[in-house]
Amino acid sequence: MTAIPLVDTSRAVVSGGNVLAGQRNLPTTLWSPAGTGPFPLVVFVHGYDVGPIDFQRFCSTLASSGYVVAAPSFPLEDPAQGFALDETHLVDEATDVAFVITSLERDAAARVDRSRVAVVGHSDGADVALLVGYGPGSSDPRVGAVVASAPDTMTEPPVASRVPLLLVQGTADAVVPYSSSQSVYSQIRSPAYYLTLIGADHVSPVVGGSPWTPVLDKAVAEFLDATVGSRGSGVRALSTELSTSALTIFESKM
Repeated sequence: MTAIPLVDTSRAVVSGGNVLAGQRNLPTTLWSPAGTGPFPLVVFVHGYDVGPIDFQRFCSTLASSGYVVAAPSFPLEDPAQGFALDETHLVDEATDVAFVITSLERDAAARVDRSRVAVVGHSDGADVALLVGYGPGSSDPRVGAVVASAPDTMTEPPVASRVPLLLVQGTADAVVPYSSSQSVYSQIRSPAYYLTLIGADHVSPVVGGSPWTPVLDKAVAEFLDATVGSRGSGVRALSTELSTSALTIFESKM
């Protein structure tokens, strides 16, 4: 695990119409697999009132599957940055993700494969991941796969895209209604895969220590393997496996 002090000097931090900082500090934590690479890049997007280190278990587990995982801290969502939190600027965070991708593409030490990029997000971070994948005016053509864990419904119709999506949500989520993921599944016009975690809450499957954690880890890794990783047995095999689990419901549309 390494820390990279990324800074976008071309954009300010603005909240409530006030400029809080003249540049956007995006300190990024990097988890890298063993080997020389290059490796596919996964940008992990955290949610509200948390930071990248809260998801260390998930990011390090994903890196062990052969991915460079980059988790930036967002100025108005991570309390460690010191600003009053404001979750109304998710489009700005989508631009932050694009900046992080560009920065790591230019950094030879990061050992990333520029042709294989995915975005994974949880909660507000899932909303940002959807914007990067399918948002009008914010979608990034470099992104080849999206994972959205517990997202809100998209407020604008998504762009037409063939970028595959894995949706994940627990039926006992008390923070984001389970119906939100159902709405996103109907909104997205790309190939989409929908993993329901029966009885799971909002955060424990991702941070760890729940019965659903190994299921989520495996599903995300195998989805990425089948898309940007270009390896593994494919999403169809994953569908067969998860459909037989008592902890999950797995749906797909091609």
